[in-house]
Amino acid sequence: MAKTQILDNISKESLASIFPCFNPIYRNYKRGELIMIYQSPQSDPKQIAIVKSGQARLEFINEYGDFYVLERYKSGDLFGEPFSLPLSDFEYMVTAEEDCKVVYLDYKHIITPCEKLCEHHSRLISNLFVMSAQRAQELSFHLSIVKQGSIRNKLLAYLQYARMAERGARDKKLHNPNKEIYNLKSARKDIPTNEFFEIPMSLAELAEYIAVDRSAMMREIKTMKNDGIIDSRRREFKLLI
Repeated sequence: MAKTQILDNISKESLASIFPCFNPIYRNYKRGELIMIYQSPQSDPKQIAIVKSGQARLEFINEYGDFYVLERYKSGDLFGEPFSLPLSDFEYMVTAEEDCKVVYLDYKHIITPCEKLCEHHSRLISNLFVMSAQRAQELSFHLSIVKQGSIRNKLLAYLQYARMAERGARDKKLHNPNKEIYNLKSARKDIPTNEFFEIPMSLAELAEYIAVDRSAMMREIKTMKNDGIIDSRRREFKLLI
């Protein structure tokens, strides 16, 4: 499923006319610099942030004080207090992964239509709510994996999802060969489950995604292969259970 961006279907001319209404504040950050801590005086719940250039990342700290990356933000991506996080479980912070520029917008002015009720402002509001729903779904799934009690459980949870996702995408392409459509719910039940599927990330990225040490993950993958639970060849996996 293509991700919605807040400025989708809004022309540069229209954006130039409505953008000043949101009281934009531009700030530059150096690589490694702290941008925001959730539920702290630094993070204003009345604002949302858009990465204008560069890249930032959302990290969380577990109960042992270990840092893990939860999300990465590139140009056009949003973050901030309006996007809900289960703050009782972990501590979250946004840092600059490279030099970046961030623009902060007044949230109240974004969600409140202007007096003219212009079409482009309405489109921006619609985009924001769609993005919020997509982000909530993605974060909920990601955190459900991170909270698994062992490396094995984390791997199994992710691999089961990845297998269904690939089958769903393949099924959609059979019916829509000219469209790139991704839908987990479309997975066909009659496709064999004992086949290899490819995950959409490197093994190093997988370790980061499930919040474990890469070496420990590789040892667990080897053990799971010996136990007859999975088979693998680089980024390709097969579930045997």
